[in-house]
Amino acid sequence: MKKILSTLFLLTVILFNALPSKAITYKEASESNKPMAILVYASWVDNLEDIKKAFSNMENKYSQSYNFVYLDIASEDTKLFNQKYHIYPNLPYVLLFKDRGRISRYLQKNCINDEACFTEKLNFFAN
Repeated sequence: MKKILSTLFLLTVILFNALPSKAITYKEASESNKPMAILVYASWVDNLEDIKKAFSNMENKYSQSYNFVYLDIASEDTKLFNQKYHIYPNLPYVLLFKDRGRISRYLQKNCINDEACFTEKLNFFAN
């Protein structure tokens, strides 16, 4: 019985992780009129799963108001992103953009993990 439950749990985790995200590519988001929140990260950073989870929670709450982009510094989107902006060394972080990238705001890792801080920044920035 224990082995069956372990197998079911493992299958649930695999299927949950295979579900598509609502996030879009940087190119798609930059062509939209909606503000965007970009999580810039690398696979080797500490607490990456916690950061992604916090970002995903905000994505679920604010997907009507913002486009959410996950930007791995090793991805193809990075080249396009770096043509306009620069990747800073203190990964991970979130950049907020509106007005097609003319107005931006930087959020540090500690704000991403703090739902109250992240919510405040998103609400303030959208107005």
